[in-house]
Amino acid sequence: MGKPIFKNLTRMAFSPFRERGVYQTLRSLRAVLYARRQERAEGFDRRYGTDTDRRITCADLRAEGPDVPPLWRYWPTLQRPFRRLLGAADVRAEEFVFVDLGSGKGRVLLLASDLPFLRIVGVELSPALHAVAMRNLRAYRSPRQRCTRIELVLTDAADYQPPVENLLVYLFQPFPRETLAAVLANLERSLAQHPRRVLIAYLNPLFHDLIIDTGRFVVRAQGAAASAGEFAWAVYENRR
Repeated sequence: MGKPIFKNLTRMAFSPFRERGVYQTLRSLRAVLYARRQERAEGFDRRYGTDTDRRITCADLRAEGPDVPPLWRYWPTLQRPFRRLLGAADVRAEEFVFVDLGSGKGRVLLLASDLPFLRIVGVELSPALHAVAMRNLRAYRSPRQRCTRIELVLTDAADYQPPVENLLVYLFQPFPRETLAAVLANLERSLAQHPRRVLIAYLNPLFHDLIIDTGRFVVRAQGAAASAGEFAWAVYENRR
């Protein structure tokens, strides 16, 4: 076994425990097993000819640099929890830009395109996942699609400067605590310069306290996991 493969396998095995602790990691593993069953039932990729599922290949295990953390973290959002979150956000899509931070292979961008957002932006650190998302955008065809202005940005979410329009920001626990802190700091600076509505739709809100501690955002809606194998969620909106 090559050194990069061993290093990446070790990171995949132990990084979640360092970041989340034993209890939260085990809860996440149970939810992932449930999501795998739901993934097969939904059949998103079969329906649209896309590649948004999570598969770890030998090439992935040899990855180095910025590809490594996103590859072991990546898990696609299922349609049901995504629609639940957007329903709880309850915004007029045509007045908002939708931003997915940690957009991976782009499934959430495609799901969001069923609504008439001003535009849709996916921000991803991994060049490998970014390349797959680009292919998925070219392959995707759906009669439900109402927004075709979809932009993919290859950068660290901590460095991304948010658009100045009203925002609906989506997170599926995509990165470590320090990255989310940087994302929130960027949002706070942007709001100070360009006051507007900003909502955060957060699936598996592990770092809920970071958002509340800004003093800028309040909980608009939240819910526990609908079943033993699902994730909790929360929607936050900035104080105005």
